[in-house]
Amino acid sequence: MTNHNGVLMMQRLLLAGTLGLAMAQKAAAILDGEPASADPLMPVPPVLDGQRAPDPRSNDGAVLRAILDAANDCLGHFDDRPPGERWCDALLHLLDLAAFAADVPELRKSDGSRKSARSELKQ
Repeated sequence: MTNHNGVLMMQRLLLAGTLGLAMAQKAAAILDGEPASADPLMPVPPVLDGQRAPDPRSNDGAVLRAILDAANDCLGHFDDRPPGERWCDALLHLLDLAAFAADVPELRKSDGSRKSARSELKQ
């Protein structure tokens, strides 16, 4: 493989694939009802007196929409249909990738749960 800015193209492809699997897992977790802010490393804004704490699921819709839009754009490289006609296929491909990622031993913690995308990118 060719060298691009000191990084082998194969390494970039592997990182892109890992990122895609992490996004698929995140979308599946949101659809399963897990809150987007369950990560203890995610900063939470302070709550002042008289204010209510933000709902941990308040950003889930935006996150899921961004992931689905990215998946639909990626699918557009292989599918000539307009984006409005392929969104369902993009969702099915995303869920299929999430199921695949759940079966990959390198993406699982020793206790069987999923690793976070943040821990994957730190390695």
